[in-house]
Amino acid sequence: MAKTPEIHLDCTNDNGNSEQALYINGDLVRQPNVYAEPTSKGFVDNVSPESQIENLLNQIDVTISSRSIQFNGDYYIGLKAIKSKYQPVSMDVELDTKYDSDLPIINTLGTLAAKAVQNYFKENKKIPSELDVTVDMLTALPVEQWNPKNADVFAKRFTGDNESLIHNVTVHINNVDVLVKIRFGQVKVAAEGVPALFALLFDQNLNNRNDEIFKHFNEDYGKEITGEYLKGKRISHIDIGDGTSDMPVTDGFNLDTHFVTGCNHGVGHAIEAAIQNFKEKHSTLKKLTRQKFSEYLKDENHQYHQDAVRFFQKTALVQSKFIFKHYQRVLSAFDNEVDLIVVYGGGSIALKDSLYPLLEDLGGKLGKEILWVPEEYAPLMNVEGLLVLLNRMKNQSKKKVKA
Repeated sequence: MAKTPEIHLDCTNDNGNSEQALYINGDLVRQPNVYAEPTSKGFVDNVSPESQIENLLNQIDVTISSRSIQFNGDYYIGLKAIKSKYQPVSMDVELDTKYDSDLPIINTLGTLAAKAVQNYFKENKKIPSELDVTVDMLTALPVEQWNPKNADVFAKRFTGDNESLIHNVTVHINNVDVLVKIRFGQVKVAAEGVPALFALLFDQNLNNRNDEIFKHFNEDYGKEITGEYLKGKRISHIDIGDGTSDMPVTDGFNLDTHFVTGCNHGVGHAIEAAIQNFKEKHSTLKKLTRQKFSEYLKDENHQYHQDAVRFFQKTALVQSKFIFKHYQRVLSAFDNEVDLIVVYGGGSIALKDSLYPLLEDLGGKLGKEILWVPEEYAPLMNVEGLLVLLNRMKNQSKKKVKA
């Protein structure tokens, strides 16, 4: 009997309320962080399953059996869920906490399984019937949810109590099924914000970061900085997401633990409120999600763009004011003793018009510089920082082996 092929994956995983971003063996995967539960078998196309491998991550159709989720069964994940006839499920920005939600587990397992099949096919030019997959993963929780206990709970939902838990994921590729057995080795859970610091300081090759991420800052302050400029500084972070905004302070490479906080405000709350008003005008859009509404906001040529922007601007200002008020409390707790304010996260793009003027005025009064990370980098700061941390860990391990 032939031995089941084995694959190892190194993964850094940012489970955002809107988007999931992962580096899997160095490849970036981004998708809407949603799933749907199909009630019947999907359409089988008259094409070979091999022809669907290249686009597999946009067509994730899996059956999951795992002790870590409440309901085993069939799931469409990411873009497949958005485009299906079924109602997508996303994180509830008001109620859900990531460490005890099933969504991060389901979407991570489904994406890793699909990526493992894709990687195997690229290497061997055939689709396997089974794969044994081991995964080492770095991930993160919002700062207001992170503590050692919650981090351990989240990690053990992947690893089990003794790193022996096996998650069975069957990947459906047209009329071919691949059973992927996933076991996690090391899973480390950081507080969001700390990984982003490493993305500001270093590139993926661990050199001082020196790219367009500092362009607007250099223009605003007449400087020519690189990641070296941030080393050793006391940095106040504002990481704006969909459901939460994290506001840690880092001192050098360390998180200042004397006041670790965030708030339950973000662009997702603004979108949810805007959707309610938007649906009154467009009542036929029954399965409108935050992710789809975000597409309307971004696409200037979309038929719903102008209406989406009009409804969103009002609710965005409300969220920006909430975030700003909470941030003022953060600075007060640190007696305004920070060297630099850095703003990033997917929500920073949509809220910039309403929040930046408030922070700019505050920074001017206090003599604080503001690095507002450009939109092409802002959503990926945590996952890129996790990748830098992973590469640093690998380098350190290599040095120990040589020693």
